[in-house]
Parts: sequence; structure tokens; C-alpha cells
Amino acid sequence: MTEKTPPTPILPSLGIDLVEVERIAKHLDDRAFLERIFTESELAECLKRAKAEESLAARWATKEAVAKALGTGIGEHLAFRDVEVLTVPGKGPRVRIHGPYAEFPMRISVSLTHTRTTAAAVVMIFPEDDSSID
Repeated sequence: MTEKTPPTPILPSLGIDLVEVERIAKHLDDRAFLERIFTESELAECLKRAKAEESLAARWATKEAVAKALGTGIGEHLAFRDVEVLTVPGKGPRVRIHGPYAEFPMRISVSLTHTRTTAAAVVMIFPEDDSSID
């Protein structure tokens, strides 16, 4: 099977997404669902929190926002688990890309937030050599 090369992203780019927390909350006991969407590291980080559904919903929104910023959506070239969102102590959330898009030289900036009912993420993707974000 030949792996198709993903389209080159046009950078800089912006992606935004909103998700209802309830969409994730109803699947908290469905490990197979969670493992299709989130990496083991994401699950380990979020499921230990008191409001795991809010943290997971914010990560879902981030994955969707990254896909929109790349211009592909989730699908043929980018899977949910290809976008990993982890918290760096003292620095906040960071995005790591796996899969075909991991080879593209880019830097990702993310802002995410959530309430009891809604999670949101805004993602900016810059060329790796863009000094305007230093």
C-alpha cells in the first residue's frame, strides 16, 4: 500500500473549533472510542483530572482546529491521534504532530479554554523559520 503525501500546508494559517463537552462526556466509559481519538499520554493526563470531560473536549477542539489550520480536516492525511495535545508544566498546552505532517517544518501555537458546557481552541501554525513569533 502506498502512503499518499499530504498536501503542503499554506502557512501561516489559523484554525478554530468549538465542541460541546457533553459530546465527550457521554463516551468517558467507552475506552475503545477514547483510544481512537486520544493518545495514551493524553488519556493519562486528562482522565486523572476531576473534570476529565472538559479537558478531553478541549483537546478534541484543538485537534479539529489543527486540522482546519492545515487545510485538510481529519481524514485521509490526518487522524485524530496524529495531533497530540499535552500540558508542559509552567508553559501550558503544546501540540505535537505525528504521521505524515510531522515532516513539515512548522511551529504550532495553541490557546484552549473550556466551561462546563463548551470547549474551544484557537491554533496558529507558522513556518518553522518564522521569527515573528519569537
